Amino acid sequence: MRREGDDPFFEERLIGGFARLVSGGMRNEIKLSRPWQRPLPIAPEKCPFCTKPQEELPLPGIPFGWRLIPNLFTPHARHRLIIPDGCWDEPKLQRLGGFSGIFQALQTARLVIDNDMAERGGVEMAVFIHVGQSAGQNIGHPHWHIAEVSPEKTLKTRTDFERDLPALFVHRDQGLQVAALGARAGECLIVPTSIYNPTFETVTAASVAAVLEWLITRCNEKFASTEGRPPEFTVLVRISADGKFRYADYCPILSMWGAMEYALAHFEGGPITLPWPHQVTAEHLRG
Repeated sequence: MRREGDDPFFEERLIGGFARLVSGGMRNEIKLSRPWQRPLPIAPEKCPFCTKPQEELPLPGIPFGWRLIPNLFTPHARHRLIIPDGCWDEPKLQRLGGFSGIFQALQTARLVIDNDMAERGGVEMAVFIHVGQSAGQNIGHPHWHIAEVSPEKTLKTRTDFERDLPALFVHRDQGLQVAALGARAGECLIVPTSIYNPTFETVTAASVAAVLEWLITRCNEKFASTEGRPPEFTVLVRISADGKFRYADYCPILSMWGAMEYALAHFEGGPITLPWPHQVTAEHLRG
């Protein structure tokens, strides 16, 4: 909404309905200084995936150079890790291995989900990865998580996503569209352009990988810090219980949360304050 006599001020309900966002006023420009950001935690000589024997889970058809292992330290059901054979250097990790690395990880996830559905039936699943310590990465070896999730309400992306287009529109390709949305500045949501969610087969996995590669590459450049570092980030891909692609989320860590975000927003439904509006992110990534 706009207040008379002030700079544009925005208050919105995050899609899904679980949080409120506020932005604008005097906080309407992208700030790229991140003196708190540390180098990626890559240390092959200390990496447990490289230096210690790991139990491997059998998975027919897994791409060459990838492994599936159990996650022993998790409260989540059906939680496993998808990892490449060895650690990657910093440029490769920052790009998640490019299209081939992202596609092979998602293709492995598809095989895991197909195998689960054949053996035990389908459940709601999430496939996700963290890059950088502020994004939750404590081991430098890239490791995609695949785990069962229990949402209170599944996100109906088609209706909610289109309400704010074209102001939040960023990119469209491969039957998918990208918009600047989420609880963090710079966050982007990827959903199908079709009314019905497609099955997460090879073609869809390839399409998601292609759009994620474009978005990661774009944000590595456009959100590079004044100190010379591309952003830390998370990627999450949601698969429905019947094997359909729901959405994907890219979330860079461009600012730190404060007390209102950590406490008030969760306990009382108070607003999450963005350092700049999502509309500004969309313009920045389009431009």
